[in-house]
Amino acid sequence: MVARARIGFMARTPSPEHERLAALVGRWLTSGRTQVGAETGIEAVDTYEWLPGRFALLHTVDARVGEEPVEGAEIIGWDSARGTYVTQYFGSDGPNAYEATLRDEDGALVWRMRSATDRFTGTFSDKGDTIAGHWEQLDDEGIWRPWMDIILTRQPA
Repeated sequence: MVARARIGFMARTPSPEHERLAALVGRWLTSGRTQVGAETGIEAVDTYEWLPGRFALLHTVDARVGEEPVEGAEIIGWDSARGTYVTQYFGSDGPNAYEATLRDEDGALVWRMRSATDRFTGTFSDKGDTIAGHWEQLDDEGIWRPWMDIILTRQPA
């Protein structure tokens, strides 16, 4: 520890923005439907867990969209320089990066994510045990169109 201090290492503690991510931690069963073309069912397990130090979350996805399996992993953290949460996702459905917010809006905790091509709004229930989510995609004319509606239900630990 002393050697680290001599080379400029400063220990940090998680900020309130980091701690706010605790609302997502846990195993969630996700169900829903796509809204593009023929409706397709969605069933998934989304797991959010702290990475060492509690500065970021690891989000793993194990899903089925219709008959298609979708698996992936995402890192979610706070970027203090940009004043926003940032995520990086890699999965069988391709990579994506998002900027996100997690804040109280009209008395409810709301998780919003946005990339260049899609965006998500998820509203937590009063107890924090469900999230009602809506995804949209940007079409070729620059209009946001409904993509998926999902419900995440937190499973007991």
